[in-house]
Amino acid sequence: MKNKLNALLIIQVLLILILLWLLTYFGRDEFNNSNINKHISNTTQPLIQPENGINYIALNSEVQLNSGIKTLPIQTSTYTKNLTNYATVLSIDTLIELKNKFNEINNQISLLTNELDRDKKNYERFKLLNDDNKNVSDKAVQEMKVNFENTKIKLFATQELVIGIKQNIRSQWGETILAMIEIGEKKELFNFLLQDKARIVKVTLSENMDSEPPKNLSLALIDNPGEKFLATYLAESPTLDKSIKGKTYFYIVFNNKLRIDSKVIASLIQENFSNDSSKYLAIPKEAVVWNAGQAWVYLKAAENKFFRTVIETDNESANGWIVKEGSIKENDLLVIKGAQLLLSEEFKDRKSTRLNSS
Repeated sequence: MKNKLNALLIIQVLLILILLWLLTYFGRDEFNNSNINKHISNTTQPLIQPENGINYIALNSEVQLNSGIKTLPIQTSTYTKNLTNYATVLSIDTLIELKNKFNEINNQISLLTNELDRDKKNYERFKLLNDDNKNVSDKAVQEMKVNFENTKIKLFATQELVIGIKQNIRSQWGETILAMIEIGEKKELFNFLLQDKARIVKVTLSENMDSEPPKNLSLALIDNPGEKFLATYLAESPTLDKSIKGKTYFYIVFNNKLRIDSKVIASLIQENFSNDSSKYLAIPKEAVVWNAGQAWVYLKAAENKFFRTVIETDNESANGWIVKEGSIKENDLLVIKGAQLLLSEEFKDRKSTRLNSS
């Protein structure tokens, strides 16, 4: 009985020791962070130092060492612009119908214009004869005038129909395609479309793309991505794709293998960007902190001074983000460890400053 009691006491002591070890192990990080934060607060007064419109965080070397803050020079990165998006092969049946109506009504306008010219001359001739000793009756002159006015009204109404059709084409297809129909611009290209030898593809490009759309895109069938089609820029589309944020464009493919209304994958042709002289920088993900929906990094401006700046996150890489060189330069010292601590202390100092001022 005594041996069992001793064994039970030994087990209880071991359990207590294990619990104490676990509490010590898991609580050390909190303890260390607390000590670091206290050390920062006690050794830097004030923490934020405004200078030339920039709020610098002042930390001496000892605090940086104790806080584990590390920096590395920012390196350049090879950057390839990427676009992978769905595009739609459009049917031009409605466009052809509008073109046929446009041509038909223009023919009517031509006939009515000739008719108006004839009626005008008849009216003027009858009026002249009527003025000359009533060689024709007043009734005959009036009939000629009515014919002239009626033809003028018909011509005006027909011209309004053409304006409506042009506006319809413009709102659906844009000025470039309207010019193909109205004045025969790019006639050969439009004939390819009418002869079913080409396709119009509608694609939406991200707002983060360059201001000018790429001249060429590579298209691939979803069910056969190995088969590629060259698409050439045609015009900006007047209508947007509400499901995708960006600008919408028309491209033309000189191939009729693409099925109407089918979805295809649009990709950029990289050779278009061989002349891009911009320099791009690699920002590792461990350097980025998030606040108010934006990505920020801290840069070391001097031995004991840091400042926070926002970065764009449009171009993600395997290890972080790629940004174009601008306010952030190659070889700037980037905080890669301790950025979150700097952000916390920055806002803590601001809050303390507001409380003290009130």
